[in-house]
Amino acid sequence: MPPDLNTLDFDAVRRILRRLTSTPYGSEAAEALAPAPDRDAAMRMQAAVSAARRLLERGDLPFMESVSDIRGALRQAAGPGATLSTQAFFNIGAVLRAVGVLRPLLADEPALCPLGESALESPPGLLAALDRTLDGPGAVAQDSSTELAELNRQRAHLRSRAESLVEQRCARPDLSDCMRRGGGLRWHSGRAVLEVPDAVASTIRGVRRGVGAGGRNALLEPMELVGTNNDMELVETRMQREERRILRKLTTVLRQHLDALHELLEALTWTDLACAAARLSSRFNCSAPELVTDPGVILDQAYHPLLLLQAENGQLPGPPVPLTLSLGPNLPLILITGPNTGGKTVALKTVGLLVAMAQCGLHIPSEGSCVIGWYRRVMVDVGDRQSLYHHLSTFAGHVEVLKRILVEADRHTLVLLDELGTGTDPEEGAALAMAVLDELLERGTHGIVTTHLSPLKTYAQDRERVTSAAMAFDHESLSPTYRLRVGDTGASLGLAIAGRNGLPDTVLDRARAHLRCLHRH
Repeated sequence: MPPDLNTLDFDAVRRILRRLTSTPYGSEAAEALAPAPDRDAAMRMQAAVSAARRLLERGDLPFMESVSDIRGALRQAAGPGATLSTQAFFNIGAVLRAVGVLRPLLADEPALCPLGESALESPPGLLAALDRTLDGPGAVAQDSSTELAELNRQRAHLRSRAESLVEQRCARPDLSDCMRRGGGLRWHSGRAVLEVPDAVASTIRGVRRGVGAGGRNALLEPMELVGTNNDMELVETRMQREERRILRKLTTVLRQHLDALHELLEALTWTDLACAAARLSSRFNCSAPELVTDPGVILDQAYHPLLLLQAENGQLPGPPVPLTLSLGPNLPLILITGPNTGGKTVALKTVGLLVAMAQCGLHIPSEGSCVIGWYRRVMVDVGDRQSLYHHLSTFAGHVEVLKRILVEADRHTLVLLDELGTGTDPEEGAALAMAVLDELLERGTHGIVTTHLSPLKTYAQDRERVTSAAMAFDHESLSPTYRLRVGDTGASLGLAIAGRNGLPDTVLDRARAHLRCLHRH
């Protein structure tokens, strides 16, 4: 089902989910989230979200940290002769440890991993091999091979010898005074050197290697240190060669597990997304809707999640009003009427967004039990379709959407049409809207339609398979209540609202006179 997700504010849900993920893999999946290809896949994801929600409520849901993106390293490792860095191996180990944190949770909640419990199995022995080889993110463990251990012993001996030679040299009368003023042993490019004043450096036999901190002193390698430093440099070169050999061998071992690691990352991706969805579910008090095969929608006191977020942030004057409605084979179309700012568009978008969320496997915010049938597509026409780029008027823009709907819509389609028939002569617009609704009814298409046009209100009342609904309005305060009343027909109240918003009485009186004349004709 490829719904018109952008029109339904689905990107906002993606952004919230992305902030609740723990890994770059889950974050990327949240950003690209779309309805599942079939009901079974959606149900697996829903089961994972429900499992994560139970763990969250018990305080057992982990928030994985310090997990890097290792996909580039895996691509590099696929090349014959490749050698990964210690940092790359450290990152791979961190991913395996994150999976290790999740694995015990599957004993109680096997549905936590949407791809199956076995998908979170780490390649046998790989983490142990990484631990034997690495000493943190930037070094190979000194004892990772017999030769490397011996080379480390030799280097330690040579460093100790170099320090002893420096100590002896500094004890001579020509250097003892400058050593008391802060000079002494420094390490420069792996070689032991002395930091001394420039004036002193010229009196000592040795090789200048650079300048000290601040640029005032010289870094000097006395002649008696050159041999030891050369020996250390040779040992260091042999160590680097041995470390590269060890890392290349470990890369070869890793290459044998690439398929398993890619499968592991996919499992980690969807598990992290399920955990993020559980946090979203808990935040908005969501629940898992029943996903059924046949098309249909039953919402029992359901909410638009962004209205809950606005209420949470104090951006609404009061709590949002829940939405209750049903669509099914006997009543496939709901026609919502009522004034502007009454909440018709919000109701329409709430239905579409909650259907899309449910078909992604997400929980939806509701106080009652909800049922979401399986639609292959959701088609939406909401907002001003005027396009300067394509030289389309608002009406022509709506017609373009209607053309697409009439090509694709069937009994497995949910159609959401806001202000159907507007943008042209009201009578022609109403006639066109009726013809479109006739066609959708014949196809068995389900839909929510909003309108101001009076003829459409009569149309809904005259057809058994169309339900009238109205957004309730407080006529005394002329303010919306945002509550949908199924079975009612709403008045547009355009003149009353115009008066409340300051239009002159003389203009309104003339408008009422014109309206009476129009009604007589």
